[in-house]
Amino acid sequence: MPAPSQYVYATPAVVAANTSFLDLVDAGANAGKIELYAEDDTLLAEVLLGTANAKPSGVVDSGTGTLTFTIDGPDTSANNSGTCTYGVITDTAGTILLSIPTVAGAAPVQGYLVLNSTSIVAGSQVTVVSAVIGA
Repeated sequence: MPAPSQYVYATPAVVAANTSFLDLVDAGANAGKIELYAEDDTLLAEVLLGTANAKPSGVVDSGTGTLTFTIDGPDTSANNSGTCTYGVITDTAGTILLSIPTVAGAAPVQGYLVLNSTSIVAGSQVTVVSAVIGA
């Protein structure tokens, strides 16, 4: 086997890490949420996780360790206008657990929050297409 060019976690380690992370997101009374921000840290929109904001906030694939968050519908009325450059995943209490870049698209991109559009207008609908981390 050739030497790896970067570190590589074994799948059981990724499964354990992402399962523990999901437990942190779900530590409160409800599922967590995603807050979407502009580069200047202006809050643009908020999207709840889980189904009807109930736990779990997502699912860890036992074969790959990939954590796929369950999005509880769109934010139907964005807080502010701006270009979304990143989002944060929080627990119920609003504790930031992960910052993650955003990209516009229609299909999942591992390591990114995929939005229907990164150009957000106050009062408009904002949809998180996918939120996938880790394998």
